[in-house]
Amino acid sequence: MGELGLNKILGALLATALGLMALHQLSAIVFNHGGGGHHGEEHAEATSLSEQMCTKYAYCIDVADAGGGAEAEEEVFDLGAALAAADPSKGERVFKAQCTTCHNITDGGANGTGPNLHGVVGASKAAHPGFTYSAALSGLGGSWNYEDLNHWLNNPGAFARGTSMSFAGLRRDTDRANVIAYLAANSPGAPAFPAPMEASSDEAAPAEGEAATEAEGEAAPAEAAPTETVTEAVTEDADAATETDEQTFTEDAPTPTDEENE
Repeated sequence: MGELGLNKILGALLATALGLMALHQLSAIVFNHGGGGHHGEEHAEATSLSEQMCTKYAYCIDVADAGGGAEAEEEVFDLGAALAAADPSKGERVFKAQCTTCHNITDGGANGTGPNLHGVVGASKAAHPGFTYSAALSGLGGSWNYEDLNHWLNNPGAFARGTSMSFAGLRRDTDRANVIAYLAANSPGAPAFPAPMEASSDEAAPAEGEAATEAEGEAAPAEAAPTETVTEAVTEDADAATETDEQTFTEDAPTPTDEENE
């Protein structure tokens, strides 16, 4: 093999090596771009893509509207309906499991880490004798109505920012309703439960449509009855006419003569 052929082989190997190195560097740039930063910064850059498109190309998308439309609307919690179906005995079990570490509910019982909760429903907030409340609760004012109790039990920290109560809350609607019903049962003179929410017009419309459909279905056989009666009458008339023609033909038929008989 000559020197020229050897140089060609070495040049091809060198070009291949350089090409592989270039591909490696390119892939590192593409997949590790911004690798020295924090994950949160990368996420922020990725989520700003729609804003960049809107700014550069005037192609704007409302992300909130594209999410799911009416189906994405938050379902409204009907506290009145939940309390009407609540079971105080189940609320007692939840209370004993979640609340008795800090609270007492017996009439005249001592305060614990938290105040005694006997008679709390309808009572003024942060007003139980002998207990020192945090400034977050003392500044709320008003009384413990059912709506406030529901929000408080769902997330105490969100209801009263800065409260010293470390309880995370009861996330299940049925648990909150049962506990509130149990508190009301241990609150002499507690106000009546709020009335359930009225059904919206959108919910009532399908029911009316179903009732109308059922009424039409029931009316259909009644409307079909006259048709059946007419059909039966026509059939009977046709049968009667056939019988009459047969009788007439029999009566008018010629009687054989004597000659024919012979």
